[in-house]
Amino acid sequence: MKRTLICLLGVLTLATVGAAQAQSAATEITASGSASVSLPPDMATIHAAVETTADNANDAVAQNNVIYGRVVASLEKLGVARSDVTLEYYNVSYNPRPKVLPPNPDGERFGYTVSRGFAIKVRRIGDAGRASDACVSAGATSINGVTLGLSNPATAREQATAKAVADARANADAIARAAALHVTGIKSIELTGAPSGPVPLARAAAVQSAPTQFDQSNVSVTVSVSVVFRAEP
Repeated sequence: MKRTLICLLGVLTLATVGAAQAQSAATEITASGSASVSLPPDMATIHAAVETTADNANDAVAQNNVIYGRVVASLEKLGVARSDVTLEYYNVSYNPRPKVLPPNPDGERFGYTVSRGFAIKVRRIGDAGRASDACVSAGATSINGVTLGLSNPATAREQATAKAVADARANADAIARAAALHVTGIKSIELTGAPSGPVPLARAAAVQSAPTQFDQSNVSVTVSVSVVFRAEP
């Protein structure tokens, strides 16, 4: 009985070792894949700024606060939530006035300058142009860019990832066939780059008194992967 058990254990050990050796002997094929999914944008992010200058720092800050308050109030009237207006930068700088004032063809300003940049999420994309116009009308000194995007990019990213993996598998199958092999499994998968995001768009020029409008072309989310496949004859 003991001899039979020892024999069975020996057979199992040899089978396990043989399976491990076969697995380690499998050919590895590394293939890349990429895919894009395009969806219509459903939100916009406006990057705006307010800049004020005064001889006194407190005055420059106070003026900036007043204008910024007007901008926020005008956005809230459009239905933009206060929490969707977020600070991007805030700078205070000083440019001393020279004792002898030189010619000033470039409109250089002297004194304290306060620059406040902020981002505005517009969740009703049809209001993006009106939100941009409201910022300018309320005193914003610049619109630094508008980005159209997706409020929930996870769905597009998941779809693009699935297609990218399928693309890598198709490439691996082609390589395997050329080498008289067939793919038997996957060893590892990794993203080879961060998924692409929405493309910034320049502010459209206003025509006379017409509201600003933005092109709402589809937003593409692209995913690339590198997959190591196992292949055998």
